[in-house]
Amino acid sequence: MPQLEVKNFTLYELVQNGLKTFMVGSSATKYDDRFIVEDINYTDRSEKYMANMRAKEGIYKNDKVILTGDVVYSRENGFILQTQKIIYDKNSSVAISDVGYTAKMGENVVHGTYIKYNNLLNKVYSKNINAIYQLQESK
Repeated sequence: MPQLEVKNFTLYELVQNGLKTFMVGSSATKYDDRFIVEDINYTDRSEKYMANMRAKEGIYKNDKVILTGDVVYSRENGFILQTQKIIYDKNSSVAISDVGYTAKMGENVVHGTYIKYNNLLNKVYSKNINAIYQLQESK
């Protein structure tokens, strides 16, 4: 049963050295164990990276964010991931999508059926990919 419903929702998570996470939405419903946020805009900041995720809906529960509907995941280094569903684990800094995706970095584009992206290591694991990779000309 909902405990609280809020329009124009904003949540800040502060830690000793500053802002850790920032989450906004057009509305949110708080339950005992989770938030359900409409039009979610979620930012995770660490000393090593900053990642932003946007979607039509998000569920925040037990340090995991499940984003669904027109998900756009982006990093400050230019990496952009588009899909319909991502599960992001704040503790491991890993984002997983198993519903098909398109990833871009510059002119490079990858389409696949599964992606696991580790923010801390800046590494991608993927299945069934089709890639367009732009090679730089040697000078």
